[in-house]
Amino acid sequence: MANEDVKQYIDSAHDFYELLGVQPTSGEKELRSAWRKTALKYHPDKVGANQEALDKFHLLQIAYDVLSNATTKELYDNARRAREEKALRQEAFGARRKTMIDELERRESGALKRKRDELDEQEKFERELARLAADGKRRREARAEELRREAEAEMKKEEEEQRQHNTPVAATNGQVEEMDRSVRLRFPKNEETEHLDRDSVQELLSRFGKIEYTILRDKKVKLPGEKHRATYYTVLVVFVSIVGAHAMVSDFDKVKKEDKRFAVFEEVNWASGTEPQCVPKAAPRGPSPEQATTQSNPSASATPETPRAKFNASLNGEPGLRKVPSFGSFKATPTSKQTNGFASATNSPSMDEFTMMRLKNAEKRRLEEKIRREEAEAAGEK
Repeated sequence: MANEDVKQYIDSAHDFYELLGVQPTSGEKELRSAWRKTALKYHPDKVGANQEALDKFHLLQIAYDVLSNATTKELYDNARRAREEKALRQEAFGARRKTMIDELERRESGALKRKRDELDEQEKFERELARLAADGKRRREARAEELRREAEAEMKKEEEEQRQHNTPVAATNGQVEEMDRSVRLRFPKNEETEHLDRDSVQELLSRFGKIEYTILRDKKVKLPGEKHRATYYTVLVVFVSIVGAHAMVSDFDKVKKEDKRFAVFEEVNWASGTEPQCVPKAAPRGPSPEQATTQSNPSASATPETPRAKFNASLNGEPGLRKVPSFGSFKATPTSKQTNGFASATNSPSMDEFTMMRLKNAEKRRLEEKIRREEAEAAGEK
């Protein structure tokens, strides 16, 4: 076969060495022997009309022609080596590419796993949040129901107490209705007063007299100058005797200065807002010479009496203590009026109650006169 015809097979993809069963370093003798031995297997006379065997025989002839010529063998070896190097490069690139693909897939798989884990955590968090919300709602509803039941029980208890204590008292000699034996006061709800309850307040106020019962309620109060309402306890104290109520209203300011436990209480006053009419009033003194002269002078009598003169006249009642007037001379609380749910009835203090209140008024009047004299002496020294 001519060299030009052989050269067209130099770039063939077939491995001629492998086809003949020899090594690239085999010599001419080995090459010829291998060709003859292999060609005999596929010779047309032996295989007949087998096209595949005929093609194989033809390819063996081409392989021998290429490798038996030094020039074409060198060209074939170069082309074969280039093909092998290219195959190695492609294999290496394929390995790197496969590694990169594997790494990419691993990263993508990791990212997907992290995303799934995050979604699982989010779902878990949302489920836990929903569970806590439902549990909180259940607890709030249970607490609200408990508070409602407690409030209903407290209201029923207060209504029962109110019903029991609001029973009208018959107006008989020596008896005073509850309203005129009741005193109202209040104190703020804070850390200083958290120890005070109905029993402790009643025990504290019993120093003024025996107490029949005490009612303690909390209430929101708007204080002057304050933006928000403050919680106060309102206390209603019903004394067994009007003497105790009178002593508490009269002496509370003095007791408050002497005993710090009473400092928290405010707005001590009669429950009706005014002093009962059955409380004895201090009898005024007889007119002084100046007052007699004023009364005999028509022009002087036309001059209005000053508040200070009225105050002094109300204090100068020493002679009035020597005689106890009859009970018929005292006005009774009108029976047609009701205050704060207490039924009104005609009041008629007993002799002892009346005397105790008169003595209390006298003691208060003497104390006020002493203070007035001391103030006058202090003013004279200046």
